[in-house]
Amino acid sequence: MSKLQQRVIDGPFGPIQISHDRWPSVVARVQGAGMPTVTVVPDRDHGAMNVNGSNIPTTRKSRTRTATVGDRSYELRATSLRKAELHRNGAVIAHAQGSFRSYAPGSSIPGLHAKVTWSQAIDPTDVAVGQAMVLAFGAGAPGIVLRTVFFWTDNLT
Repeated sequence: MSKLQQRVIDGPFGPIQISHDRWPSVVARVQGAGMPTVTVVPDRDHGAMNVNGSNIPTTRKSRTRTATVGDRSYELRATSLRKAELHRNGAVIAHAQGSFRSYAPGSSIPGLHAKVTWSQAIDPTDVAVGQAMVLAFGAGAPGIVLRTVFFWTDNLT
């Protein structure tokens, strides 16, 4: 069993702590000053989210992941292989840029190395939920060529 790993990234309201464990089950937590604690089970297809102890249903439709937190609807839309936009109630609140390391075989946290650039019209809840969505579901969407290459790489090694 591996130990808990932690990263601290810069956020618009101060440092954001990302804690995660890679084995036996991957669970990541996003927290920071004034932010609700968001726990996610990362997976591009079947990830799950919990905000301050409440389960948040997430849905996947094509290249978009959605989550509803209270009266806010969040959407993470892949715009290219390594890029995505985060929307709150239809308005863009952030842009995410992923890395190729996110698509490497064995990468269990799709958005661990993604960089998020925030708009001005946000609050700590937006940052916590948005950062967690990027962490869990990744920034961007691998095309069919990369999925095929990584599928065969995983199965041949």
